[in-house]
Amino acid sequence: MIHNLLVLIPLFFTQLHPFHVSVCDIEFKKDSKSVQVSQRIFLDDLEQALSKKFKINMIIDDENTMAYRDSLIQVYLLESLSITFDSKEKKRVYIGNEVEEDAMWCYLEYHGVKKISSIEVRSTVLLETFNDQANIIHFKYGEFEKSIKLDQSKIRSIISID
Repeated sequence: MIHNLLVLIPLFFTQLHPFHVSVCDIEFKKDSKSVQVSQRIFLDDLEQALSKKFKINMIIDDENTMAYRDSLIQVYLLESLSITFDSKEKKRVYIGNEVEEDAMWCYLEYHGVKKISSIEVRSTVLLETFNDQANIIHFKYGEFEKSIKLDQSKIRSIISID
């Protein structure tokens, strides 16, 4: 009996150990000549990052923070995520965000993107808050799809389509 418990205790603690990951979907839209970006971040991780950056106690669903919450998220995301297309910057617009269960989806859009040969993605999302943070990037350009992982050791990557 005790032997069984000793085997199970390490398994129990590994299940409790949190992991920190965000997902970013980047998709080229030929008809609108734009690139749509959807960034998914767990709410508790985002709250910690915003609290640390802006030196406040951020609670996403607290009515007291609603008035300035979206502007803080916008500033944070625009500073933490950037994409260049064929080594050129394009105009980007923060569209907004929505809460889905335990995560928030944040939306950006880049305009005036007609064709892409390569993109450079730079993501420091949550890296200032969690040493083990991983940012998974999914890029779709027509039939071409590629995924990359960015983290403390690699905050930017170039994806070539050719």
